[in-house]
Amino acid sequence: MRRVVLLCLLACLAVVVACGPKQQKRHVGDIRMKKNDNEADAIAFLERYNTESSRLLNKGIILDWAYNTNITDANAEASTAASLELQAFSLASFNEALEFDSTNFSEDTQRQLKSVGAKQLPEAEQQTLSEVLTLLRGIFTNILCIEMHVQIILRQILSNMSRIYGSGQVCWEDGQCSVLEGTEDSLSTLFATSTDEPKLRYAWEQWRTNVGRPMKPYYEQYVELKNQLAVIRNYTDYGHEMRSRYEIDDFELSMEEIYNTTLPYYLELHAYVRRKLYDTYGPEVVDLEGPIPAHLLGDMWGRFWNNIYNLTEPYPGLQSVDPTPQMVAQGYTPERMFRQGDAFYQSMGLKAVPDTFYELSMIEKPQDGREVVCHPTAWDFFDGQDYRIKMCTVVSFDDFLVIHHEMGHIQYFMQYSDLPTVYRDGANDGFHEAIGELMSMAVSTPKHLETIGLIDEVVENPDLDINFLLKTSFGSLSTLPFHYVMDLWRWRAFRGEYPDNQWNDEFWKLKESLVGVKAPVERTPEDLDPPALFHISGDYDMMRYFTRTILQFQFFESLCEASGHQGPIYKCDFSGSTAAGDRLAALLRMGRSKPWPDALEELTGQREMDVNPLLNYFAPLYNWLQTENKRLNNKIGWKPSNSFA
Repeated sequence: MRRVVLLCLLACLAVVVACGPKQQKRHVGDIRMKKNDNEADAIAFLERYNTESSRLLNKGIILDWAYNTNITDANAEASTAASLELQAFSLASFNEALEFDSTNFSEDTQRQLKSVGAKQLPEAEQQTLSEVLTLLRGIFTNILCIEMHVQIILRQILSNMSRIYGSGQVCWEDGQCSVLEGTEDSLSTLFATSTDEPKLRYAWEQWRTNVGRPMKPYYEQYVELKNQLAVIRNYTDYGHEMRSRYEIDDFELSMEEIYNTTLPYYLELHAYVRRKLYDTYGPEVVDLEGPIPAHLLGDMWGRFWNNIYNLTEPYPGLQSVDPTPQMVAQGYTPERMFRQGDAFYQSMGLKAVPDTFYELSMIEKPQDGREVVCHPTAWDFFDGQDYRIKMCTVVSFDDFLVIHHEMGHIQYFMQYSDLPTVYRDGANDGFHEAIGELMSMAVSTPKHLETIGLIDEVVENPDLDINFLLKTSFGSLSTLPFHYVMDLWRWRAFRGEYPDNQWNDEFWKLKESLVGVKAPVERTPEDLDPPALFHISGDYDMMRYFTRTILQFQFFESLCEASGHQGPIYKCDFSGSTAAGDRLAALLRMGRSKPWPDALEELTGQREMDVNPLLNYFAPLYNWLQTENKRLNNKIGWKPSNSFA
């Protein structure tokens, strides 16, 4: 506690120094005081801000990397201290940016000023907040200290949740325990390979007991504190702030419309998969007219269905669309998988990763006893030369695709590395995710796998096409309701729509009604299941993955066109096409320097997200599913389970 108080005092002192005495001399009546309208002064300020923020970001990310790859109290404290130093600088810089009247500034200067301090408010709200803060200038330092105090507590809460997640495990009757990822006996391996339903159910429940339950009080505090910060920043709540990042009027309604547009495809896919799981597990486990039990879908959360492909394959015995056995037979190692990914990007004329990438990344789970966060993530150290990936890689095709996805983030980082710090991000959160995912799509095509020697010569076969499209849908189409519900639940929680201690019930009501998935065991008031997923406890919005799924097919269609591809879009492999690489690089180099519709138009010629490329891609699968579901008399949709009947 004494350390928290000291950090708060130091942070507030930094704010006082940065804000300067000139602001303490102002009075409430100064609201109409003239602001600085000299653009040269603003440009000089932005140059100082971008230089110093890069330095502080680099310092903080180095320490955060140390914590994520070695979870200790000392590393947690060091990371927290660096984060608070950056927060203090950002808050003070945000205040200084408000000193400028940017009415007649260039569009670029205006956009940079709005981004200072990571406070990317809509223009109208920026002006409102400016007036409010000017009115309260006499006590502004106290307001910043309040925000810094909230940030300190919030940082500790996030650190506590990260520790719980990173050290989470499930112990068995024989006394042996399994961690989530990175070992041969990991929980991820269990869900990917086993059909032992009682064991899967036990692991599913115990993960949430050991991870979700301890996080519950922290997550409830997190929601309260995030809302406090959002209100300080002139949002109604944190969900409002999350949605504002996408710069779409009525974003929530727009995402609901996308969900509804893709729902017919999902319903057919859901009915087919439920039938196949019924065939595997029987009527005692799977109700042919009800929601699917969540522990049967191939990972701890039922997010990606790739690992149940072998249970659902439409036409067994054909050429495999999963070359994991060939990778093992050919002696693939994690490093070779990463180098193959880098070669893919280079084949399009894009940038190669620096040598330090292999020296400094964590591409396998350490064997020295350290606790680490295994969840795959790409890291930009904001010095223009250090880029890393943290991943507990195993030799499998799924991890091969994850590598190409994460290296898509790295490519984005490298392409916009010469931009000012405020622009070094994706055009919106979905763009970053879409880049990596579309590359994974291209890599997974039979044509590309033949090119790199992981499958034999591709034989044209419409049945094989259906196999491939089903496999592809399990990492894209099937995820849309999952990602949509995760954020819809959070938005409602942030708005205060849920009664106390009923958050988890409300979560499963949404899961059942919109995803068609149910909890396999009874949930209790002690449980809170959403933060047992890395992204929820780690403060990542899930709309980045929902929107990326729409965007990746728009991007994919455009790059296929640039590469000169002829024929069905799902057969496209644009690797080796420098024309496609040039078109993609033009988007990546823009970073966040322009509104995202401008970036989208640069690549696709369109200014809005368009679901039609996704629907066109999966049209053959959709038609096949309709026929197959009718043949098997599969119910489309689901009745409520006993839990929420």
